[in-house]
Amino acid sequence: MMSLPLGRVGQSLGKLHGWLATVKQPDGYAGPVAHWWRNSLLYTGPAIDWRYEGILDGYGTLFRKTGDERWLFCVQGGITHVLRAQRQGGGYGVSSFERNPESLGTPHEAAATLGLLHVVDLLEDGTEVMEAARRNLQYLVDALWDPSSKGFNDRPGVLGRVPNKLATLAEALMMYSRLSRDETFLPYALSALQDVARYVVTSGPITGAVHQYAPGAREGDGRFFPFYAARCVPALVQGASVFGRQEFSDTAVGITSFLVRSRGEDGSWPQIIYSNGRRAEDPRWIAGAADILNALRVARYEGDDWTASLQRLLDSQLPSGGFPTAEGFRNLRRFPLGPMSRRAVTEVPDWLDILPVVGWNDKVFRLLANLLPEAEAIPEMALGHTDIPVRFNGLTARYQEDAETISVTSGARELYRWRKGSAWAQTGFRVPSL
Repeated sequence: MMSLPLGRVGQSLGKLHGWLATVKQPDGYAGPVAHWWRNSLLYTGPAIDWRYEGILDGYGTLFRKTGDERWLFCVQGGITHVLRAQRQGGGYGVSSFERNPESLGTPHEAAATLGLLHVVDLLEDGTEVMEAARRNLQYLVDALWDPSSKGFNDRPGVLGRVPNKLATLAEALMMYSRLSRDETFLPYALSALQDVARYVVTSGPITGAVHQYAPGAREGDGRFFPFYAARCVPALVQGASVFGRQEFSDTAVGITSFLVRSRGEDGSWPQIIYSNGRRAEDPRWIAGAADILNALRVARYEGDDWTASLQRLLDSQLPSGGFPTAEGFRNLRRFPLGPMSRRAVTEVPDWLDILPVVGWNDKVFRLLANLLPEAEAIPEMALGHTDIPVRFNGLTARYQEDAETISVTSGARELYRWRKGSAWAQTGFRVPSL
């Protein structure tokens, strides 16, 4: 599917593994979150959200490929983080990514459980992990299943469907059923996949696009995010096999075709495409684009050279080892934890463009682990110091990162500082209370 830059995948993985070690606290992988929807910039402690999908799957893949015990050690550490965070009712304590430190995050709890299920086969005794997965999935079913509409809502008691979140939940339900040989969850998985397919456009210039949201579980909202469309593909591919439903496979193929058509010449994807064809380009994901490439890998998409997209991703890696979040937050006026609107383009990136986030970098980690050629080594890579001029809420500033700290300063004024062992960041700007 892709032409791989020889030697670069292993080196990039080595640096990214090193960066992940710098943001790992005793109870889990931590750090601020930059997102299109909103940010979690103050809470910087551990979270059990979709970051564990890519971290666990990625480290598990590396161990299977290399037999290197250091990757199994990372798998075991990640499992411990998730199990320790599970509450008595089955949910995880901090699981809402951009809304952290809230809980009952969707699709985040299901994604973390999916991470567990990807690596349970590496354990001598997976009983505890399988029970934790069952309890979490039952918790999600109990909280989100709407018997009147026979489908999963995004929030308890609020009728509405979010296809990409349904896909992640369906994937976890199917994988648990396969591993446990317990078919209790399969009817729920089938319903979720049918809802995903129901909100895929089947004709016209945006055929294969997936509505982001369907309020009232009725018509889709006419917003199509390539990133979230890609998140639907692995579940549909798995569902075609589990349920013997060719239409799920056909839907996955249609989505990949949409992803191919919507890609820009530089290998990036717009944030949103609307039903009238208008595109909102910014911010264009950098680290998150790895999940789009992963969807094409899972779907075994052929017929296109993805070197530009992979090269764009690899070229973006920061000296400190992480991958930046996006390009284009600089084109949006964003107040901390608040709304955003268009403003004039500036050549200096916004600090949120540069900020590496665990829950985006895990997607790069999983993709590169899967793309790593069997014979390619993963060297121990020395991490450098990132120092980049940025814009910070209209101010000229500098973003700096090393193994201990992320900071943003403007002259002598410190605007933001996260000491990587801390659960809260220090800020030099006023923000609304959480």
